[in-house]
Amino acid sequence: MEQNNYINRNFCPSCGSHKTRFFLKVKDYRVSGDHFPIHFCGACGLHYTALVPSKEDMFAFYKSDTYDSHRLDNKSLISRLYRLVRRLNTRFKISWIKKYQSEGLVVDYGCGLGHFVLALQNEGFDSRGYEIDAEVRSLSSRELGLDIGPLESFFGLENSTVDVLTMWHVLEHIYDLNEDVSKIFEKLKKNGIALIAVPNFKSFDAQVYGSSWEAYDVPRHLYHFDCQTIISFIEKFGLSHVATYPMRFDSFYVSMRSEKNLSSSNFFRALWRGFYSNLKGKKQGYSSQVFVFRKR
Repeated sequence: MEQNNYINRNFCPSCGSHKTRFFLKVKDYRVSGDHFPIHFCGACGLHYTALVPSKEDMFAFYKSDTYDSHRLDNKSLISRLYRLVRRLNTRFKISWIKKYQSEGLVVDYGCGLGHFVLALQNEGFDSRGYEIDAEVRSLSSRELGLDIGPLESFFGLENSTVDVLTMWHVLEHIYDLNEDVSKIFEKLKKNGIALIAVPNFKSFDAQVYGSSWEAYDVPRHLYHFDCQTIISFIEKFGLSHVATYPMRFDSFYVSMRSEKNLSSSNFFRALWRGFYSNLKGKKQGYSSQVFVFRKR
């Protein structure tokens, strides 16, 4: 893939400021092998991928056998770990929702194959999932028996009808950031709850792996949040930060993926770094975190 097919974003996608500067260059380890610069906004603090494919070309960057959230049949050790982590995380996700809402409509935006939607339905929730990838929706219908809607049908929902909105590692993928996020939160009821999970590039595992850190995942990850920037970004849409929860198992999966990006991969080093990242999590933030917001 030639870099002249990419779009250079010389302004912040969140606040529009041109006071941006270079932060890091990261390789796309999954698809293209190209390198993509990450920039830092001096006005609002957001870090973002500055060189990106067009919206139409972005779909090609998700067509990888290593993209576990869109696959069922990958038998690799890391993919098996991903599925284990997904099952463990699902228990916590449902418990977090129950702290704030025991009934009503729960929407998983960008649900992938819909495993979380299925788990919610098994718990008795009125749960719906929406996914942009038609092939993934078809696979979900065929293998899981789920009726996953396209994103267009989500935006067709009446405003103020959703009680709980979840976005598990989706926010960093949204191409038209301000425009789409504003429309997404219009669907949430007053006092409705949003649970948003994002990687934390200030975590220990991110610092130790540097440009090889898997959760940079350029160019699919268009934005790179820390604790402060995710809260300030979401609150400008009329929501208030309520709580933050760690996703402790993610550090092990991300560390194993990051090891694969190195020239010399070490399974036990990945486990140790994942473990140590959790120990450092209270001070630096965890590798992946869930932020809970309530609509004002």
